Amino acid sequence: MGDKLYFEDITKGDKFAGATVTVERAEMLDFGRRFDDQPMHFDAAAAKAMGFPDVVACGAYTFALSSKAATKVWQQWHFLPSGLGIELDFLAPLFAGDVLTTEMEVLDTRPSSKAGRGWLDTVLRCTTQEGKLAFTTKAHFLLLGRPDQGGAE
Repeated sequence: MGDKLYFEDITKGDKFAGATVTVERAEMLDFGRRFDDQPMHFDAAAAKAMGFPDVVACGAYTFALSSKAATKVWQQWHFLPSGLGIELDFLAPLFAGDVLTTEMEVLDTRPSSKAGRGWLDTVLRCTTQEGKLAFTTKAHFLLLGRPDQGGAE
């Protein structure tokens, strides 16, 4: 845990590479069938009838991918249970085989009302292999403060 970043180590504008995630066809189809039964999420003919080249990932699956991508960032921080005020913005459809590159940017920092911790306002940007911004996720995360700065004990 000694290499993880505390709240005081992070400043507005810092950027962190998230995981690279792939939209797996079988997983995407199963997720769509189980959690969002709109036909464009699991039936190629229905998706094509709606103007898509193939089945398109449902929003809940897209959000799951964003969480998977962000985990790589959270593992670098003294992260506390949080993730408040999440805003997900779908900018382009995702298809099986898409490979997403992710980056999290710190938009702002502020101390918590409780000593020894602080909040980060962040945006996670997920870009396809073609360089198209597919979606963004904004959220507020709580981090542990540095013990030697009068923070957490």
